[in-house]
Amino acid sequence: MEILDKLINVALIAATLRTTAPILLVALGGSFTTKAGIFNIGLEGQMLAGAFFAVIGSIWTGSAFAGVACGVAAALAFALAFAVLVVTFRANEVVVGLALNILAGGMTISLMKAIFGTRGSIVGHGIVGLPKVQIPGAQALLGSWAPLISGFTPIVYVAFIAVPLLVLFYNRTRLGLYIRVVGEKPEAAEALGISITRVRYIASLLSGLLAGLAGAHLSLGYITMFTENMSSGRGFMAVAILIFSNGDPLKVLAGCLLFGFADAFSLRLQTFGFPSYLVLTVPYVVALTALFALSYRARPKIIKETLASMQKLLSVDRNSAPVDKNP
Repeated sequence: MEILDKLINVALIAATLRTTAPILLVALGGSFTTKAGIFNIGLEGQMLAGAFFAVIGSIWTGSAFAGVACGVAAALAFALAFAVLVVTFRANEVVVGLALNILAGGMTISLMKAIFGTRGSIVGHGIVGLPKVQIPGAQALLGSWAPLISGFTPIVYVAFIAVPLLVLFYNRTRLGLYIRVVGEKPEAAEALGISITRVRYIASLLSGLLAGLAGAHLSLGYITMFTENMSSGRGFMAVAILIFSNGDPLKVLAGCLLFGFADAFSLRLQTFGFPSYLVLTVPYVVALTALFALSYRARPKIIKETLASMQKLLSVDRNSAPVDKNP
């Protein structure tokens, strides 16, 4: 019981919110392209580019917020390249997304070597981290629970506030309606005179905007450094969440909280001496379990029919079994 109290407490919930923020931002960004009918697997690369250029921007300007702007600009450039290749030239979206992910990984390593003369990580060099927001009165109001609402970087608040805003955006705004129509009924959108190309470009750029914020949070908020491939598959986790949520902001939030908790819990387990190579697999095990559960839910009819066929076969075998007339 004492170990359980040490594992699950207010600090773990606060850490969950902190680790959820980057996945939530990139997944909400991906919801724009998902709603517009584009399978955007390039979120990982956009996030990584955003993290790297946020660090570069903060070093060159001495401002964390200028660094965030640089990170967002880099992610937007990747999102624009994705849109040009997929929307205009109609290239395969999976191939383009994977190519941009590989490009982002190789480019950040090469630039790190060219600019800093090192590989692995960038630490120091005047990197300016994002400030933490202390909400007035939180400590007096909530006491030991205050860390749940206070002490996060501004991007964490942006991530969670974005969820209800996107719900309103998809249901109450003309652009949100256009994005949904283009994704669900492109023929109807054409008949209504909606430009599918323009809407999908806008959706891709909005996706890049939030992916850039997610990357900037990783390198300037979550920690104040950059390491090779520091996105660590969070973009792919966001893609997994988008598959089973279909881009719905509330379902995206639920899935991201699950992965964020798994991430925070794995970090907490390391402090209790569990092998790091096992602990670091926890978020990915959760991702596979969620996808398996999704597949199970998506095909209940097939599974029920299979079970019914097996029961019927077993009952036939039982009835056709020879009866012993001389007991």
